[in-house]
Amino acid sequence: MKFGKTFESHLTSEWRQQYINYVELKAMIRTAVENAPDSRNKSVYEIYCLDFKDEFFTRLTAELKRVNEFFEYKMAEARRKHATFKVKLLYMTAHRGEKPAGVIPGLPPLADQPRNVRKLERAYSEFYFSLVLLNNFQQLNYTGFYRLSEKCDKYFKPPTGVRWIRTYLDTASISLDGDELRDMIIDVENIYTQYIAQGDRAKAMEKLRVPPLGQSTSPGYVFSAGVLLGLFLVSAVVCVISAFTMVNDPEQFSTFTRLYRGPFSLMLYSFCLVGNVYVWQSVGINHVLIFELNPRNQTVPVKLLSTASFYGYICTLSMLMFIHYKEFGVKDSLYFPLIGLLLPLVLLVNPIPILNYPARMWILNCFGRILAAPFRYVTFADFWLADQMNSMVQCMVDFYQLIRFYIRYSFNTGNTFDFEPDFVVPVLRCLPAWFRLAQCLKRYWDSQAKPISYLVNAFTYGSTLIVVIISTVQMETNHKYDQLFENPWTWGYIISAFVSTIYCTSWDILQDYGLFKVWKGRNMFLRERLVYPKSFYYFAIIADISIRFVWLVELYLVSNNLVLPYNCKTLSSICEIARRFIWNFLRLENEHLYNCGNYRATRDIFISALSSRDELLVNSLVDESRRNSLASRRELRLDDRTH
Repeated sequence: MKFGKTFESHLTSEWRQQYINYVELKAMIRTAVENAPDSRNKSVYEIYCLDFKDEFFTRLTAELKRVNEFFEYKMAEARRKHATFKVKLLYMTAHRGEKPAGVIPGLPPLADQPRNVRKLERAYSEFYFSLVLLNNFQQLNYTGFYRLSEKCDKYFKPPTGVRWIRTYLDTASISLDGDELRDMIIDVENIYTQYIAQGDRAKAMEKLRVPPLGQSTSPGYVFSAGVLLGLFLVSAVVCVISAFTMVNDPEQFSTFTRLYRGPFSLMLYSFCLVGNVYVWQSVGINHVLIFELNPRNQTVPVKLLSTASFYGYICTLSMLMFIHYKEFGVKDSLYFPLIGLLLPLVLLVNPIPILNYPARMWILNCFGRILAAPFRYVTFADFWLADQMNSMVQCMVDFYQLIRFYIRYSFNTGNTFDFEPDFVVPVLRCLPAWFRLAQCLKRYWDSQAKPISYLVNAFTYGSTLIVVIISTVQMETNHKYDQLFENPWTWGYIISAFVSTIYCTSWDILQDYGLFKVWKGRNMFLRERLVYPKSFYYFAIIADISIRFVWLVELYLVSNNLVLPYNCKTLSSICEIARRFIWNFLRLENEHLYNCGNYRATRDIFISALSSRDELLVNSLVDESRRNSLASRRELRLDDRTH
């Protein structure tokens, strides 16, 4: 693979602006070669070469200075973190009664601090990952500068790139000679092995080791995903064709749609999520960091596609069994939809480490924190998943009604086929909005700055709760009136829905998407930095506004008896899943750009605050590390002069 492609595929996206502009500088050389005068006119050609090399190496030196400054900044940050973890490790080993030899030489153990072994273990693991990213940054940039110097010498004589490398590149902090960063990585491995893994290096490296950047997906995963997707597509086509055979039997068709709408919605959402992850990965949005996933065990889109295809295939098979139960010699077809209800539960809570086990455990942990929203610290993954639940409300209601149907069916009650909402349905419709409301209030409570935006966001979900309550009262009182608009609660519903929709749409576009930051010029109504094609943002704005107001279309169709309320709910549910599919692209892009602005490429794991004595220890260790680095560099320079 050419270095240019390796460079693009291996760079850390959050630091993209800090890398060498390799493509631009390479194009600069290529343009100069194309515009060079005839080499037979020696004097003109030599002047052209000298002028270009002066311009090129001036630009290269400026690039080196910029890249080197960022590298030194990250190295200073790494030295301080390394020293802080050493101090914390001192307290941990003091509690164990160990003598942390080599951690802080000559310092007596202090046992007056609480230990936090698990957090320290996670912090060291994440710190090691950050060092690997920084090492990759160093190697890519050094190689880029070296390659460009060689390329310039290749086309323009006399060669001056070697002198520039010795004078500027090899004396810069980013140079690979006398590498302080490499020593720090080895030191972290040794400390983790000795004090956290209890001397078991294999266990330590299993926890610390980072998979190679740009590693290709296993052919086995690709093959299984392809097979399952093919089976799903074939069975889905057959299922659609077979469904037309039920048109002449309205009762069976109505039962079929009511029992399978929930599984169908979940199936559709699963494939949308696969598309989200695939695009995030393709455009360089670091969803692993944003969701605080383990970068050593990532869930790639192919794995998610396998799971979604497997669920879709089984569900479509159960649909076919429901439709053609007589041909299969089955007496009772009503138990087949139960597969679409039980299968996701089995896939999710299955304790066997198969079928995306890390992703399933991550989802369960998030659900646990969502349920305890007022009492647990809220992460991005928590409120992102709660937002997904807001778009899957109808699916949740359908699954509840499916459970209710089978309970009634098992007891052979008279209202088995009654799918009208009961008192549980409005509670289910309120739950996702309540979870988000509680999360917003918890984030406001935990924040020291107390930003008003958390309370403004809380009102967004509070307005949703009001709409659900008013719409429930309106539906329960409709039978008292001859027409829908004679009911005063209908007008209350319209007013509350208008306020909530305008409020939620504004929050989507202004806050979640981060748009309307630029009011003129090339990116009008958008923002300065864009990851996707510009037309997609305008489409997303129109789609969000249109789908948010789809309840108006639903109200018009139902009030004029043009479409049944159940069918309207089905269409609005599909539209909401599509809106969330678009929302996921822009919401994570906005979060990714925030991380890029703060050069945040790894998780921040807070251990505990440092005391004044701790600060003195950390500062002394940082100073010692810096002195050792400078001494090592001076020795290398003396060696170079000697040779």
